[in-house]
Amino acid sequence: MHILINGFNGNMGQAIQDQCKHSDVKATDFQAATKDLNNISAVVDFSSPEGLIACINFCIENSIPLISGTTGLLSAEQLETLRTAKKFIPILLASNMSLGVSNLKSSIEQYLLSIGTPSKCKIIEIHHTNKKDSPSGTAKEFQSFLENLIGTKIDGPIDIQSYRIGNIFGIHRIIFENAEGITTFQHIANSRNVFARGALKAAKWISTKEAGDYSFSDFLNK
Repeated sequence: MHILINGFNGNMGQAIQDQCKHSDVKATDFQAATKDLNNISAVVDFSSPEGLIACINFCIENSIPLISGTTGLLSAEQLETLRTAKKFIPILLASNMSLGVSNLKSSIEQYLLSIGTPSKCKIIEIHHTNKKDSPSGTAKEFQSFLENLIGTKIDGPIDIQSYRIGNIFGIHRIIFENAEGITTFQHIANSRNVFARGALKAAKWISTKEAGDYSFSDFLNK
């Protein structure tokens, strides 16, 4: 498999390149002045909202699947570009491509459906000082996931607290508190490799899909 990486020299781009060395995947810089587009399976994007839009337009023009882990707010114009693109190419957007985070969601859902007492919920996310977006895309994804769960007993709005400390790859802590006590769920990433491996597996999967909008959950539930 041959992929293009947008954000080739960034932290995630380098982590993906390292994982490619241990697999049959060839990686090329999306920004390279010249590149062979024959047999490109997917574009993998870890850049910026503006970089993502450039990827989308390129992928539409060349009929190449796209997966993106880029986080940050998209403008109304960028969101419209995204909606249009899904008619022409398969796109998978995920703020977190860790299998552990997906399993954590399942555990939280089971817990919330089993308790009988309403609970207040707080999300704490901690990342390295160079992370640009705050709250993290994963924290906002957890918040949306919890707000849309049917039959759960969350009391009041879900608060997100963000901290930027040292070189922390990513800590997400979801805390539920009620009259009976405090229950905490947590995921800690010890390196970017967990996200890079997930991205490569998702890229292989999306390369076989038809045009449309896909999530990381769609990939995991294949």
